[in-house]
Amino acid sequence: MRLGAISADLKRFLAAIVFASLMGAGLLALQAVRVTDGLDRMLWEHRFTASERPVTGELLFVDIDARSLEQLGVWPIPRRTYADLIDNLSEAGASDIVFDIDFSSASTPEDDAIFAASMERAGNVSLAAFRQAATGAEDESEEILNQPIEEFLKFAWPVVVMVPVEADSRIWRNIYGFELNGVEELSAASYLGGHTGATSGAFWLDYSIAIDQMPRVSMIDVLEGDVANTTLFGKKVIIGASAQELRDLFPTPVYGILPGAMIQALGAETLMQDRALIIRGAMPAVLSVLLLFVLLATTKRTGLSTKLAVLVGFMVLLELGGYFALQERPVLISTASAQVLLVASAIVIIFQELGLRKLISQLYQISQRNTVRMLGQVFDDSFDAIMVIDRSEKITASSEVARKLFGLKAIPNASGREVLPTELVDDAVAVLSETTKGKPEPKLLKMNGEDGLLRVIEYVVTRSEKTVTSKKGKHARENEALACLTCRDITEEYEANKRLAYLARFDPVTGLFNRNGFEDEVPETVESTGFDGQILCLVQFSISNLDQIIASLGFSYGDLLRKAIADRVTQHFGTEVTWAALTADVFAAAYISEEGEVCAERFLETVQQVVGKDYMIEGSRISVRLDFGYIVDHYASEIDELLKKSGNALALSRRSAQLACVAFRPEMNDTLQRRRSLETELFKSISRNELRMVYQPLIDLRSREIIGVEALLRWRHGELGEISPVEFIPISEENGFIVELGAWTLHRSMEEVGQWDSNINLSVNVSALQFSRGDIVATVEDALKATKFPAKRFDLEITESLFIDETIDVRSSMQELAELGCCFSLDDFGTGYSSLAYLQNYPFSKIKLDRMFISKVTTNKKDVALIEAVLHMAKAFGMETVMEGIETEEQTETLLGLGCRVGQGYLFGRPMSAADLAQLLRRSA
Repeated sequence: MRLGAISADLKRFLAAIVFASLMGAGLLALQAVRVTDGLDRMLWEHRFTASERPVTGELLFVDIDARSLEQLGVWPIPRRTYADLIDNLSEAGASDIVFDIDFSSASTPEDDAIFAASMERAGNVSLAAFRQAATGAEDESEEILNQPIEEFLKFAWPVVVMVPVEADSRIWRNIYGFELNGVEELSAASYLGGHTGATSGAFWLDYSIAIDQMPRVSMIDVLEGDVANTTLFGKKVIIGASAQELRDLFPTPVYGILPGAMIQALGAETLMQDRALIIRGAMPAVLSVLLLFVLLATTKRTGLSTKLAVLVGFMVLLELGGYFALQERPVLISTASAQVLLVASAIVIIFQELGLRKLISQLYQISQRNTVRMLGQVFDDSFDAIMVIDRSEKITASSEVARKLFGLKAIPNASGREVLPTELVDDAVAVLSETTKGKPEPKLLKMNGEDGLLRVIEYVVTRSEKTVTSKKGKHARENEALACLTCRDITEEYEANKRLAYLARFDPVTGLFNRNGFEDEVPETVESTGFDGQILCLVQFSISNLDQIIASLGFSYGDLLRKAIADRVTQHFGTEVTWAALTADVFAAAYISEEGEVCAERFLETVQQVVGKDYMIEGSRISVRLDFGYIVDHYASEIDELLKKSGNALALSRRSAQLACVAFRPEMNDTLQRRRSLETELFKSISRNELRMVYQPLIDLRSREIIGVEALLRWRHGELGEISPVEFIPISEENGFIVELGAWTLHRSMEEVGQWDSNINLSVNVSALQFSRGDIVATVEDALKATKFPAKRFDLEITESLFIDETIDVRSSMQELAELGCCFSLDDFGTGYSSLAYLQNYPFSKIKLDRMFISKVTTNKKDVALIEAVLHMAKAFGMETVMEGIETEEQTETLLGLGCRVGQGYLFGRPMSAADLAQLLRRSA
C-alpha cells in the first residue's frame, strides 16, 4: 500500500513537472510574439489610472490652440508674433522658454531678425530640433535633420523633441538626448527636468503623474496680456500646439491623444520627481507561479474550488504588489507572464481534478441549460408578438410583446376566444386541422388598441408539433399539434407606405402634383376630355428670386411662400388647370384650350396677376419675380417631351434680362440637337482618331529653360471642325465618357512625352468624375506600366471642385498614387474656396495660381500682395508655386522679384503639338 501511494504521488509530481515545462515553453512562444508585452502595458495602464501624482507646478504650457489660430488668422504664425510672445513671457519673469515648434526654415529676413533679437533679449530660449524621414527619398531609412537656422542658434540652445513610438503606436518613453551634427544635445524633457547625467538612452514615463492638471494658458491670451504675471513668474514655459489642424498630436496611455509639447512636459515632470521608471520582477513572478502550480498539482487534500481560489488570490496579490510597488518606487512590475501562467495553471488543474469525460459532461449540461434559458429569453424578448395555441384553443405560451399588444395577462392556458380577435383564433384552428404543411401567407388585421386608436397588425400562423407522454404507457411518446401565431404591429409602416404613395405623386409642401404625378395626370386628363381638335397648353414659371428670399428670411418662409402660391392658383383656376410643383422654384400648369397661343398669353397674364401680387407671411411682405416658358401643342408629343421643351423656353427666359415670357420655338432645338450630336460623335472620337494632345511649356523664369509641359486635349471633328474643350468636356462629364477620355489622355501624353530626349515633367488635368466613376489609381498605374513613363516626372493637376463632394474618397486614392511616385498640383488656386485644409491634408507639391492674378500684377499692389502671400504660404508648406497666364516680360520680372520660380503663358509658348514642342526642346538644348 505504501509503495503504491508513493508511486501515485511520484506520478503526480512528474506530471506536474511536465505540465510546468510545457507551460514555460508556451510562455516563451507568447513572449516571442509580444503577446505578454501587450498584456503588461494594459496592466500598467490600469495601475497608472488607479494612481494620481500631482504635478510640481514648476512647468507651464503655452498652448497654440484652435482659438489662437482663429484669432491670429494665419498659419504659419509670423516670426514677429513669436517675438512678441517671448517679450511678454520674459517681462512676466519666466525662467526658461522652450519652443516645440519647427524653426528649421527661414521666413522673411525682417521677421527672422525680429525673432532673433527677442531671443537675444530674453537669453533663456531653447528651440526644437529633430530628425524625420526624408520625403520622397529612394532609401526609406534616410533621415534629415531639422534644427533652427544658424541665425537663431546664435541666441538659443537646440533641444531634441523626438519621442520613440512603441509597437502599440503609443508613447511610453522619452529620450535623455540625441546626437545632432556630432554634438550630444539634451531633449526638451531632460532640459526642463534638470537632468545632468548621460544624454544617451531613454526612460519610461510615469503616467500616474496628473499631467492634465499642469498649468496651461492659451497663446493668444499671453499675447493680449490676459494672463497674470504671477501665473508666469518663475515658470519653465514650453510652447506647443494642441490644435488638431497642426497635427502635432500623439496617442498615449491613460490620457489618449496629447500634444507633443505635453509629452515633453510629462517627461520633465517624471525627471523632476525622480520617477524615471524601470521594469522589474518578471522572472521572480514566473518562478513563483510555477512553484505554486507544482505544489497545487501534487497535493490531493485540497479540492478544486480551493485550488482555484488560491490561484485567483495569487493573481490579485500580484497586481496589488505591482500597484503598491509603483506607489513607493519608480518601478513597473512585469506581471503579464505570471498572469498567463496562472490562467494556464487553472486550466490544467481543472482537467486534472475533473477528468476530461466529467468536464465535457458538465460543460454539456451547462450548455443545455444556457440554450434553454437563451431560447426562452429570445422568445420573450422578440420584437414580434408570439403566441402558441393548442387544439383546445388555449394560449399555452405568449411573449412579452404579445401580452402588451393584446392586453393578455401572464396566465397559462387562457382561452384564446376570450382575449384574442376572432380572426386570429379561427386561423389558428384552421391550421391545426390541416394535415399538410403549406407555406404560411401573411395577413392583415385592423383592430383598436388599448389607447382606442386603430392599429394595423400583420400576422402569420404556422403549425408545429411537440412530443408529449402518451396515455398508453409510461415510456410511450406521441406528437401534439400546436399553432404558432406571429404578429407584428405595422401601423407606422402602413401609414408610412400611405405617405410614400402620396409623396410619389404629390409635393409635400404645396400639395400639388410633383413631376411624376404631373406626367401621369396630364395624359389621363387629356384622354378623359376626348381632346378633339383642341390644343394642350403647358406652362412653366419660376420664382426667380426665391433664393434671395430664403437667404434673407429662411427656408421656412420659402416653404410658406410656395404653399401660398399653390393656394392662389388652385383657388383661382379651379379644376380646369392641372398644377404641379416641379422643383422648389418651378411650377407647371397644363390645360386644354381651343384658342392656342392667344389663350396661352391671356393665361400667363392672369397667372402674373394672381401669383405676382405681394404676400404677407409671418408679418413680412414678400414680392416675387416670375419668369415664364410655355408651349402650345396638339398633343403630338409625349408629356416628358413637352416638359423638356417648355423647360428650354423657361431656361431662356431666366437667362434673359429682357424676356420674362418665352414661347418654345422649333429653332430652340438646334442647340439641343447639336449637344446630342456632339454627345454621339464624342463616343466615336477615339476610334476615329479625331483626338490629339497639345502641350504648353512650363518655364524656369530665371534660366528660361523648359522644365515641364501641361498636356491639353483637343478634338477636330471630320465634319464639324474644331470643337472647343469648353463645349465637349462638360458633355463627357455628364455622360460619363470622361473616364475613357481621361484614360486615353494619360496613355497618349505619356507615350508622346516619353519619346522626347528630355527629362521634363508632364502635367495632366484630372476630372472629379475620374475619381468618383472610375478607378483613377488603376488607370494611372496602367498608363505608367504601358508607356514606361517615370512616375516621379508625372503630375496630376486637380481643381478644388474635387473636394466639394464628400462622398468621393479622394484621400486614399491620392495616397495610393503618391505611393506610385506621382505628384499633385492644386490647379486654379484662388478661384474657388482655396481652403488651407486642402494643402494640409492632401499630398500636394505644387500650387498653380490662376491667370486672373497676373493681368495687373505690374500696376495693382493688391495683386502683388496676394501673389506674395501665396508664395510665402507655399514655401511654408514646402510646395512650388506655378504662375499661369504670363504674357509680358514686365510681368516676368515682377514675378521674379517676388520669388516666383516657375511660370506658364503665351510669352513662352502657346499650346503646340508634340512634334513642335520636341523641336523647341532640341533648339533650346
